[in-house]
Amino acid sequence: MSDDFDNPHGEVAAGLPSGFRAAVTHALADLNYTVASWEPDGVNVVPPTGKGDEQYIGLSNLYRRARAVEKAEWPAMIREFLGHLTGVLAGPKIPDDLTAVADRLRPRLGRPFSRQGKTHPWGVPLPGTGLEINLVIDFPHTMAYVTDDMLKKTGRAGDDLLDGALGNLRANTPDDFLEPVSDEIDIRIGHTGDGYDAARALLVEDLMPESPAGFWVAVPSRDELAVWPVSVAALEKIHVIKMFARDNFANHAYPVSEDVFWVWRGAWYPFGIKISDTELTVSPPDEFMVALESLNGGTPGGEP
Repeated sequence: MSDDFDNPHGEVAAGLPSGFRAAVTHALADLNYTVASWEPDGVNVVPPTGKGDEQYIGLSNLYRRARAVEKAEWPAMIREFLGHLTGVLAGPKIPDDLTAVADRLRPRLGRPFSRQGKTHPWGVPLPGTGLEINLVIDFPHTMAYVTDDMLKKTGRAGDDLLDGALGNLRANTPDDFLEPVSDEIDIRIGHTGDGYDAARALLVEDLMPESPAGFWVAVPSRDELAVWPVSVAALEKIHVIKMFARDNFANHAYPVSEDVFWVWRGAWYPFGIKISDTELTVSPPDEFMVALESLNGGTPGGEP
């Protein structure tokens, strides 16, 4: 099939090859949806009624799964995905006033979006990470991103709604969410599979017992969170959390980051860790040495 179904500017969506987009277009047509335009990570569609705003469907993670199977399996996989998602899109309309669904707002933590315009999800950067915090409306089987256009209709800023979304997420997070995985090291793993495990990294200092020097945090995918209280002894095995982040980021759907971060006193910092066949290189931020002093009576490496 040709690329006639690409966006009106003639640009090819670089992230999604033509064969995959053709299969998606065919499946959408079977569901009476029309492709309006393509974007690098998804497609804007017009619903069967032909009325109302265009709706965006993200496809990058579907394509990630499709690459792992034979192309003959694509039509069934794509139709199942789109059939479920368009069923949700055709469901109850999101109210113009987001305060009517305030109890269903949740934060999402992930890589920044590149899209522009009224369908662009609202977001703010999480300083020190290269990641972005978005707002979503939680539904039983999916979620809908809060867009700038939704906020304009509501008359509220995203920042004003974010605190409530964080509170909702905390209320839906068990106190024992972060569970120890080893008797030898104090790494905790959180995994509920509800789509918000990475976002729970924003609650780490509330969920974990106090740690004077903070926590190492890894969010390799949407559904995984690893937390490790900082200690001098743990530095000797710091490669463990880096390997967890690197391997799960590479292999799991909905990837977020292969980096390890350090969270201390409400701030996030990149914590550089490089692993080769012969050596381990650690590049902590300057503030980390200050934190270590609190563990060692004022002298890094010294006795309390």
